[in-house]
Amino acid sequence: MGRADEDGDAAVKLSLESLAGAFCGLVAVLGLILAIAGLMRRPAPASRRRGPLERKVRTLLGLDNPDSRRAWWAQDRTRVLGSVVVGIAVWPITGWLLGAVLVTVALLGLPWMLQPGKGAKNQIVRLEALEEWVRRLSSIHTAGASLESAVTASLRTVPKPIQEPVTHLSSRLKTGWPAARAYEAFADDLDDATADQVAALFKLHAQDRGSGLSTALEALAGSVAEQVRMRRQVEADRAKPRTNARWVTAFCLLIFGLAVMSGSYTEPYSSVMGQLVLVLLAVCFVGALLWMRSMAASRPTPRFLTGVDRTGSGEES
Repeated sequence: MGRADEDGDAAVKLSLESLAGAFCGLVAVLGLILAIAGLMRRPAPASRRRGPLERKVRTLLGLDNPDSRRAWWAQDRTRVLGSVVVGIAVWPITGWLLGAVLVTVALLGLPWMLQPGKGAKNQIVRLEALEEWVRRLSSIHTAGASLESAVTASLRTVPKPIQEPVTHLSSRLKTGWPAARAYEAFADDLDDATADQVAALFKLHAQDRGSGLSTALEALAGSVAEQVRMRRQVEADRAKPRTNARWVTAFCLLIFGLAVMSGSYTEPYSSVMGQLVLVLLAVCFVGALLWMRSMAASRPTPRFLTGVDRTGSGEES
């Protein structure tokens, strides 16, 4: 009887140690996230343009515009709440606090893991919309309107993928931003080398106000259409490795889900060391995904209008 009591006390002690270790790991991760968020609250110099990851994090945290956070929450609320509920349900089943956290994070990142080419496809759609919008500007300007007036008039028919950047551009022009600065900020919103060409043409026209803008806009629209065609061809060539990456990811997630539900096979992960190994395996898995993505991705064409950050410009104006 005494031996049974000792074994029971040892099991309780081990369980408490595992829970404490998992809790400390969770606190460390949350502390790192808060530290990064704190660093991002510092105003960015106008000469430094924010990278895509920083802009995405700031959008999710609502550091630049609270409306962006509310829009993200309205769009992804169901997925976020569902991921949290599943993670909470996994905890009592497995007894892994960090495992529950990893399940929640995996569900939240499911679109990123299963749609490796989504960002490139969205950018192509935005460029197609930009080409259509530039052609409409050419027609409006031919009718005698100035470029600034043409931008405002185009708001009624602007394609949806670029509706927000064009609306911001029109608002900046109306509120007295220098035209050149407004066009640079427009290029930052679109964040593409092809969009820089459009903004550069707008800047040149703002400086000399010469004739022939309609012809230049029409020619530029044709150039954008050609670049869209080439990008679509490149994306078609990358479809096979991306499909392979998607299947590998789905298979690994399925195996992980089945392993979580098996009893004795995953018992070693219940200890503190097992939880740490579980986190290490998750990090290795994400690293492998990034490596597979890098094989199916190419370095984007460098932008040449990178001197003005949109938020910094607004603060300086």
